[in-house]
Amino acid sequence: MKIKQKKIAVLGLGISGMAAARLALRHCANVSVWDEAGSDCLEERAEQLRSQGASVELGVKSYPELKPDISVISPGVEPGSILGRFALEAGGEVLSEVEFGWSFMEEVPLIAITGTNGKTTTAELCAFILNENGISTHASGNIGYPVSSLALEDKRYSVNVFEVSSFQLERIRNFCPKIAVLTNISPDHLERYPSEEEYLLTKLKIFSRQRAEDWALIQWDAAQLIFEKQKKLWKKEGYLKPRLLTYSAESNQADVYLQDGWIICRGVHNLPEGKWLEVKKLKLQGNHNFENVMASLLATVLSGVPVQKACQSVAGFEPSAHRCQLVDVVKGVRYINDSKATNVDATRQALKMTPMGKKTWLIAGGKDKGFDFGGLEDLLSSRVRGAILIGETRERIRREWEKHVHCVFANSLEEAVCHASQNATAGELVLLSPACSSFDMFRSYVHRGELFRQYVEKVKKENEI
Repeated sequence: MKIKQKKIAVLGLGISGMAAARLALRHCANVSVWDEAGSDCLEERAEQLRSQGASVELGVKSYPELKPDISVISPGVEPGSILGRFALEAGGEVLSEVEFGWSFMEEVPLIAITGTNGKTTTAELCAFILNENGISTHASGNIGYPVSSLALEDKRYSVNVFEVSSFQLERIRNFCPKIAVLTNISPDHLERYPSEEEYLLTKLKIFSRQRAEDWALIQWDAAQLIFEKQKKLWKKEGYLKPRLLTYSAESNQADVYLQDGWIICRGVHNLPEGKWLEVKKLKLQGNHNFENVMASLLATVLSGVPVQKACQSVAGFEPSAHRCQLVDVVKGVRYINDSKATNVDATRQALKMTPMGKKTWLIAGGKDKGFDFGGLEDLLSSRVRGAILIGETRERIRREWEKHVHCVFANSLEEAVCHASQNATAGELVLLSPACSSFDMFRSYVHRGELFRQYVEKVKKENEI
């Protein structure tokens, strides 16, 4: 992309906005940055950019006075906000930060991964397998390292791996992954999207510019939802150009599936047919993780890694923090940190991994994203001994769950951990799997998970006295 002397408006000064502004300055654009918020952290970033020649305004209360050539919008900027409306009405191109960064390295083959759950694990898996096999890459995007930061690096990788959220897909135009992955679809971000259908259609944008020689890797249930419920819309938008591969840990109709403890490939599209990997060799467990492994194996094999070497590499992958992570065992009670579970389906997958017989104390609740908290009835009644609810959704969750499990309120995460530790007995587990985002009480799901770990350490020390 050539942007020398063009007027670039960067909307939002989070980490992706900061990276986009630095990238635009690198390419000699006239850069103006706005953010509706104001804080010491934002002011520090603003001063850095001003010293490099950018104009920066914080605490924006009205439309900026500028007609930009390109507006680069950060994922945290909501469409109905001042800056979100400005982007639509100011004229010029409006691009997601992901596409803006990608446009400076379009020549590098791209694996892009989206979905409601599992996209971070799948992106990490892809990057791990590729790097282990001599194909250089660096996972970026929604995973925490902005695409524009990747574009700022002097080095170019052999393959790029992007994790892409629905927010980042809202404003893409020419974004074209060689391999696009849809890990799954379940209701999420209904505080931002008017319907589940709008959320789904936003996710499907990842396929919208793919060509016939590209690949779409879609989890089986998501594929059925697309083809059965959204068939007309899918065809209307012309998203059926790439070659399709499906995968599933629960349906043997998929191209890659799980059977008798093995990941098996049918051999379609000239892929090696037969047993690929015995899942007991994996450090990641649970059907949802097996599907993440399937997606990463397909993506990396299609990128040139031999099947046997990809399978050897993935067996050595260590799960990241905050995803069904064992924190500690105190007096025979296991404490599991699944703070990354920011929607109901993620909590469902975590509960599937817990033992039968009401041996789990579940800590849930957080920011209200408009979810229906139903659909967990069987898991709650058969596996959960008690639910300890926190955050702004706790009353809504109790109304949904109280017929199936005993629910109590806690005023803080520390209080919730304390209550669980006083009631759990040896052989049981305490599971933090909130089914909600963290932003009512915490800075992020990472902050929530780290505090959970600290409170568990406190419980352990108190039991050692």
